[in-house]
Amino acid sequence: MYDRESFENVASEIALWESAALRLPLPELRAMLADWQHDLAESLNAFNGIYLNHDDHDEPDSAYAHSIGAVTRHATAVAIFTLGITQRLHLAAQQN
Repeated sequence: MYDRESFENVASEIALWESAALRLPLPELRAMLADWQHDLAESLNAFNGIYLNHDDHDEPDSAYAHSIGAVTRHATAVAIFTLGITQRLHLAAQQN
């Protein structure tokens, strides 16, 4: 099922994360990455708890679906911030 509002919210978040990854000073970006990595670990733990205790993996309930969404959101942010740091460090190394 397509939910336009949810799609637009996710697209906006991704655009904000990409902007931050390109413009924030590296120490701030690293701190954000550490926070998002922590959040990803927590969302993965929550997902595992729900998944392992969920009787019917074919029919996800709202908690199960929400948990999958949280993992996806956190993993996407971690990937964007990691890529931003990597690209900026690579560019700095080329300039030196």
